[in-house]
Amino acid sequence: MRARIQLWLYAIHGSYWFVPALMAIAAILVSQLTVQADREFGGQWMASSWWANLNQPEGARALLATVAGSMITVTGVTFSLTILAVSYATSHFGPRLLDNFMHDRGNQVTLGMFVATFLYCLLVLRTVRSASGPFDESSSTTAFVPNLSVLVAVLLTMASVGVLIYFIHHIPESIYIANVLNNISQQISSKVDDLYPQMLGEPIVGPPVDVDDRMNGAIEVRSQQSGYLQGLDETSLLEFANENDSIVRLLCRPGDYLLPEQVIARVAFQGTQRDDCDCASRILKSFAIGVSRTPTQDLSFLSNQLIEIAIRALSPGVNDPFTANECIDQLSKMLNELSRRSLPSQYRKDPQGQLRIITTEPSWADIVEQSIGRLTYYVRADPNVAAHLEHRIHQIISTSENAQLNSLLRDVIGQLSES
Repeated sequence: MRARIQLWLYAIHGSYWFVPALMAIAAILVSQLTVQADREFGGQWMASSWWANLNQPEGARALLATVAGSMITVTGVTFSLTILAVSYATSHFGPRLLDNFMHDRGNQVTLGMFVATFLYCLLVLRTVRSASGPFDESSSTTAFVPNLSVLVAVLLTMASVGVLIYFIHHIPESIYIANVLNNISQQISSKVDDLYPQMLGEPIVGPPVDVDDRMNGAIEVRSQQSGYLQGLDETSLLEFANENDSIVRLLCRPGDYLLPEQVIARVAFQGTQRDDCDCASRILKSFAIGVSRTPTQDLSFLSNQLIEIAIRALSPGVNDPFTANECIDQLSKMLNELSRRSLPSQYRKDPQGQLRIITTEPSWADIVEQSIGRLTYYVRADPNVAAHLEHRIHQIISTSENAQLNSLLRDVIGQLSES
């Protein structure tokens, strides 16, 4: 359940409806509160205030109608600009960057501000009443102008103008390549802190000598659907292993694409054999599978974005080596951060010291291949970019005390010199 909650939060954070919906609901509630305050206290208390003017029904109605109409028009324009920026970014940098723009909080707040102002003015507008004429005594009514509500509408309009100015600045800034790469790099740094050393249970240094014997007779857990493994619920897996006195060997990790009936885990019971169907069902509930990869537990998803931008930049149709160099700089930063951390052991124990989980953690070879290793084929065609990559690798080696990583990086340098 924890993995699914993480994915739900990630999806909500990247949705264009959640923040605007909250702001729209807030606008509805505020409109009712301010109108009720106008009915209870009237507007005479504002007469002596220099910052507020009392309105006539016709003027208030015209003001609210103008603001409401303008806001819905500006909403359509900003939405069009957002789609244009997203279209430009995905066509030049790669379709997987769409996820980054969907998570842009500035765009969500901008849309929410305009929608909230529109709804607020529309709901206040319907409460404005003019006094009935002298020939309509049977239905005579007194004029009602919600002056406080109109004042709040003016303040919301001023705030919306400020948000519009911010949005016009934010759109070109969001597709500037340096900002795009820096945003990805910040996500990578945050994800490195989350995944290293956050692990499943407590580590065991080195494989237990009898691990293969203890896995004899293990039951197989097969995937019931196709899709990308987006996350694992580590807590549920460890609780299951403790409750059933078992060892769970995971055969996939977040980012892998799963096929129906593919074996994704094996469970070996150390005591009495349990019901296979029930155990498989509980294990499957710990796997979150979806139609696309997400960065919630998948570091390579983010590094692949940098690689994709670099490869596009090195293509003959684009021929932008400077963008490729910037991507290499950010990938070098990632490797430099990882070089100072220890990779987690794939053997995890519970608080009592019993082996419970065997994971499929990436090795240093996997990390190097999934970062700068995939660029070597494309970089060799451009001597300037190849020289820049070699320079960055030497810098990583000079700051790293990880002998295994340094050896793999030297192999990449050797690959760059191959014809």
